[in-house]
Amino acid sequence: MPGLKALLWVCSLLALLLSLDSCGSTGAATTQVRDGQPLLIGEARLPDRSPRSMSGQPGVPMRLRIPAIGVDAIVEAVGVTASGELEVPVRQPWDDVGWYRLGPRPGERGSAVIDGHLDRPGGAPAVFWRLRELKPGDVVQVLDTQGEWWSFRVHALAYYPPTQAPLQQIFADTSGHYLNLITCAGDWIASEHQTQLRLVVYTTLIT
Repeated sequence: MPGLKALLWVCSLLALLLSLDSCGSTGAATTQVRDGQPLLIGEARLPDRSPRSMSGQPGVPMRLRIPAIGVDAIVEAVGVTASGELEVPVRQPWDDVGWYRLGPRPGERGSAVIDGHLDRPGGAPAVFWRLRELKPGDVVQVLDTQGEWWSFRVHALAYYPPTQAPLQQIFADTSGHYLNLITCAGDWIASEHQTQLRLVVYTTLIT
């Protein structure tokens, strides 16, 4: 039976995923998920090859680039609010992205997490509007405060109903050096004030 600390950790991650504040109120792109089951595109896991000699700790992420979809965004460190919701960037909420500072930094062993808005109030595209267009093999780049660029390769996209997401894999997989990008997807459910799905793009460190 898991200890209290582990149980609280899992509960907090579930709350983060359920309360992910990256969804607009209208205009979310529709994604079909058969029979309400998660949809995986690509390989669930790539082998960790430890491509870079880790002489020190990566710096705090400050910029995110995804050339394939034209993303070039400022990264803000975010945590959780007093009510347990994931914070969102405050400088430019619709154009910046948030790095979950209670987890690993991109480049560290473990699963770093960055989230961003899908759309703006009214449905206009926000920073992660085109995240669903990524394909396995596309590159994601992160610049840290030490001037180092960290490159990751997309190996899978997955759509999950919020309560069916694999929390361990998204937030707490320490088997390699991962960066997971999260936004909302699917139809807007007005009664629940959220979209029906979460999109997770799984990436693995390459340089």
